[in-house]
Amino acid sequence: MSVLAILLPARVRTASLEVPSARPSASSASVAAIAAVKDVEWRFVYSRDGLGIDREGMAAPAQLPRADRTVLVLQDEDVSWLQALLPKSAAKRLQPALVGALEDQLLEDAAVTHLAMSRAGLREDAPSWIAAVHKPWVERLLAELTDGGIQIDTLVSLSEPEPDWAAHAKVMPEGQAVAVVSGPQGVAIAPVGWSGWRSRLSDLPFWTAEPTAAQSLSALGLSAARVRLMGVADRALKAAVSGTNLLQFDLAPQMRGSRALRAAWTTFKDRRHRAIHVGLVALLLIQIVGLNVAAWQARHEVQQIQAQNERLLRESFPSIKVVVDPLAQAEREVHTLRRASGLPGPADPETWLDVLSPAWAGQAAPLKAMRWDAQGASLDAAQWPAASLQAMQDHARGLGWQARQEGSVLRLIPPAQATR
Repeated sequence: MSVLAILLPARVRTASLEVPSARPSASSASVAAIAAVKDVEWRFVYSRDGLGIDREGMAAPAQLPRADRTVLVLQDEDVSWLQALLPKSAAKRLQPALVGALEDQLLEDAAVTHLAMSRAGLREDAPSWIAAVHKPWVERLLAELTDGGIQIDTLVSLSEPEPDWAAHAKVMPEGQAVAVVSGPQGVAIAPVGWSGWRSRLSDLPFWTAEPTAAQSLSALGLSAARVRLMGVADRALKAAVSGTNLLQFDLAPQMRGSRALRAAWTTFKDRRHRAIHVGLVALLLIQIVGLNVAAWQARHEVQQIQAQNERLLRESFPSIKVVVDPLAQAEREVHTLRRASGLPGPADPETWLDVLSPAWAGQAAPLKAMRWDAQGASLDAAQWPAASLQAMQDHARGLGWQARQEGSVLRLIPPAQATR
């Protein structure tokens, strides 16, 4: 599954950027504003499989690569991770519960703060981690990208609380090297030279660092062997495929129509669901193999039956040299032998009269009509006494025939038609 990660610069704390921009109108000023938005270049990272970087750079929205999933990545310092013990509540009541639980911890007014659950979700036995982001700023960015033709599916942060400790060094825009430390106690950012890092993270096996910040880690006494280089593009891709999505509640994208189908298909293709993919493929292969085995067994049984019929035909009638239709050929041979011996066949008048004779023997009402053909015989009478009808049916059954009453007509069906 292809992933496009759009990496945002750090938020500038100015009033102009904290007020969401107005939606475009039909005026010429709005048209000019849209054109300006389309000319803005965004830093991006593109991966065809979510595992490695295929392209990265700066591009306007129209030139950005198209991917199965588009992710907006926030800088570490633009997301505050807060912890609160939340009561179990319905999804529609979760947002007010978050505001109520975190109101005393927020640095900004709750009206301009977007709160979202971490990928760990709501925990009942322990405090849950909640991300706090400046809402008007995020809304403005989403609106600008939408105006540029880019639909954002996911919002993530470069770092978030993790079960294990991790430390990363990077250089801030003003040139200061800082350490971003994430772990079970949250996310913290402080200058690399802070002595607290040395005492608290002495057992950490290695640090990651941007190339420009690697040298600054020497102040902590870290050897080169304990430092792994990791650029911001690699961090952005790692965050994009982490499974986190901070677009929740009123910032959640509206999944309707084709976009909902595309989102569902994209989620299904995610490599995190590889076990499901393997299971479906295995199930399909099992079905194909099973059907082929069943078809082979059926063909084998048919061939065995055909071979058995041919063997019986040749044993019964040695004069037959070529077997085409064993049943039809056997019927013809039996008919020929019967006629040669003077015995009546199923279609001979003698056989029909032998079957039909009990139908009017002792019949009080005379027959109105009698007709026979290859499909059977029909006897029409004003009435059919129950005793006579039962005797007729028993006699016909003994000869392999069937006797059915249909109103005033008694139908006699020969064996060849009765077995169909």
